[in-house]
Amino acid sequence: MIKRVLAFDLGASAGRCILGEFDNSKLKLEEISRFSYEPIIIDQKMHWDIDLIFTSITTAIRTATDRYHIDSLAIDTWGVDYGLIDEQGDLIEPPVHYRDTRTQGMLAEISKVISQARLYEMTGVQLMEINTLFQLKATAMQEPEILQRAKTLLLMPDLLGYLLTGVKQTEMSIASTSQLLNPITKEWNQELLTLVDLPCHIFTNIVTEGNILGTIKSSLQLPEIPVYHVCAHDTASAFASATGVENSFFVSSGTWSLIGVERASPIINEKAKNYNLTNESGIDGTTRLLKNMTGLWIVQELRREFAEQGKDYSYPELEILARATKPFQFFIATDDPRFLASGKMTERIHEFLRESDQKIPENDGELIRCVYESLAFKYKTTFLEIMDIVDKPLTTINMVGGGTQSKLLCEMVANASGMEVIAGPVEATALGNIGVQLMNHGCFRSTEQMRLWIREQSDIKTYTPVEINKWEDEFQRYKTLIMK
Repeated sequence: MIKRVLAFDLGASAGRCILGEFDNSKLKLEEISRFSYEPIIIDQKMHWDIDLIFTSITTAIRTATDRYHIDSLAIDTWGVDYGLIDEQGDLIEPPVHYRDTRTQGMLAEISKVISQARLYEMTGVQLMEINTLFQLKATAMQEPEILQRAKTLLLMPDLLGYLLTGVKQTEMSIASTSQLLNPITKEWNQELLTLVDLPCHIFTNIVTEGNILGTIKSSLQLPEIPVYHVCAHDTASAFASATGVENSFFVSSGTWSLIGVERASPIINEKAKNYNLTNESGIDGTTRLLKNMTGLWIVQELRREFAEQGKDYSYPELEILARATKPFQFFIATDDPRFLASGKMTERIHEFLRESDQKIPENDGELIRCVYESLAFKYKTTFLEIMDIVDKPLTTINMVGGGTQSKLLCEMVANASGMEVIAGPVEATALGNIGVQLMNHGCFRSTEQMRLWIREQSDIKTYTPVEINKWEDEFQRYKTLIMK
């Protein structure tokens, strides 16, 4: 019996709707739509264009249902961002973008009432001012009237699910990105909320992947399709499909890079805190021990900057330019806060290089190679940190997402780490979303069976490290330069 499900996979700059058609043995993927959404500025705040995003979703549903009978759909998105719903069930304002500057200084503000060590102990989450905790605190301090009007907080995938169904619930994996969850009990951390003077009543009940949220409400004039909870954090969906390779790191490479391992329980100790590792929830109650870091965002911004200069490079063309340049000329700390902002990326890179007494790139290829090599060494740094605290050997890297389409980046990660890179699937997040839906339609008996089936269906490439000693020497120089 054929099952058809829709996976809405929304990233930090664009989303897509993927149809998965399963006939008990093979999966056929069809892209129904792809849509982008630039941030909008309202009263000097950066917001998500929620109306455009939601209209894009309903349009895609209409397109799919005009062609096929759809058995279910599910949504995954990036983490931390949320919408606030008032007493009447309406959004108080469009969700604020995590790149908005309102959270600057909020870590210091919260540190006045709770130490950073205690905050990590209570949440097990990497301290980043984009996290929901710091966003909410910024609202409480800067616009308390907004928080006073709020009856419910819904993180982005749950907000979109609410707009589709009218049902308010929070899925576990997305809740775990907020820095407001107790990592042991997997419930909202009431003690922390009280300590930092944030309201407890705005949070909904937490559910796990596989539950049905509801059906599409009739007022949208769409077929009443069941809407499922999958692993609603996009990285959790990617983990759901691609993890399972024994003794392997997991790398999700896109606008952000996420590196980690899947474990049965969190690791929350002094060493994990010092490495700033995060413990987030995954499929079947597992923990994703990982680090969230800047990824291809810098390359994306450089490409946009080049286009504004009349040089409309494709990503393969950027890779060709990078390959044509001399290696190991420049290194940047890709997680330096200056690279988080949009715009003037070349200027920001030059600024970092001058401050660390390095030369300045002379052409576009040198700029791109600088970013790729620096990313590969940042990955290696994180691999070493994670290996220092986990209790099993890790010998391979399972790399998924858009970054796997760059052969150059995959080669560099293999060379820098000295480990084999298993690259693919590119569509790991959508496949995880689809796989969880199919599992709950009875197509798979277990997560293990689903993962094995996905690996057999996917186009996987393997990269073997070369010139390991040369890359190790340059890694030592990289560490010296970026610490200046």
